[in-house]
Amino acid sequence: MPTHWEQTNAVMQRNRRVGTSMSGIAAFADNHGLDTVREWMDEGYRLVRAWDTELSETLAVRESIRTTTVEPSGTVSIVAGVSPGVHWAPGGTYFNRAIRFRNEDPLVTLFRAAGYRVEPAVEDPTGTSVIFFPVKSAARRSEKDVPLREKAELAALAQAYWSDNSVSVTLSFDPESEGEQVGEVLRDFSGRLKTASFLPQGNFVYPQMPYTQITAEEYEAATRSLIPAFLDAVYDGDMETIDAIGEAFCDTGDCELDEIKINAEFAS
Repeated sequence: MPTHWEQTNAVMQRNRRVGTSMSGIAAFADNHGLDTVREWMDEGYRLVRAWDTELSETLAVRESIRTTTVEPSGTVSIVAGVSPGVHWAPGGTYFNRAIRFRNEDPLVTLFRAAGYRVEPAVEDPTGTSVIFFPVKSAARRSEKDVPLREKAELAALAQAYWSDNSVSVTLSFDPESEGEQVGEVLRDFSGRLKTASFLPQGNFVYPQMPYTQITAEEYEAATRSLIPAFLDAVYDGDMETIDAIGEAFCDTGDCELDEIKINAEFAS
């Protein structure tokens, strides 16, 4: 769709882009091997390009200069139950997922009543609570079990066989055993990766991290006393502190807005 800016429209007409992404790549590699990953990426890339050519001709527009990417994919990966992008799962098979809620959120009360571990957030103990959700995943390895160089190799493979755009990758490493390898990885993968971030790993890099690896015994102990959280009270609007409604959104030029607050300065 055209925008309100002629300059932007001109760039869009000249340089069309599509961002077809992949997720769960690391777990797929562990389960099926790098040869299969390479084959799927290569064939998938050819298929995406073929469809772009056909659809561009149908729409009478130029073919896209970029068609594939590997995005961070945080939310989508969590919903699908896979590791994000080319990353290994932070927690491995068993981990605690820590999520922050405002104290006035009725979910805090409901999850506490259901037996979940709830703590005041260290950065805002009076206004925010952290709820820990014990998770058992299908991941065979956590990021702590994978060497730094192997992580870089998978990202480079995705860059070579799949992604037109820069692969989004944060290479976590053990600062004690792998800290000196960071420079070597940057040198050896120069020209194979467009960008890369490096992050020291560990359960206690800072308190109440989003993912904290636990043992099978700790998972069993944490889930043994849990009961289902009664969420119907929230979504049915029975909680006095909240009347849950869907988010306002815009689609195809039409916007659904429950309330519009116009600043008097702009309204005038």
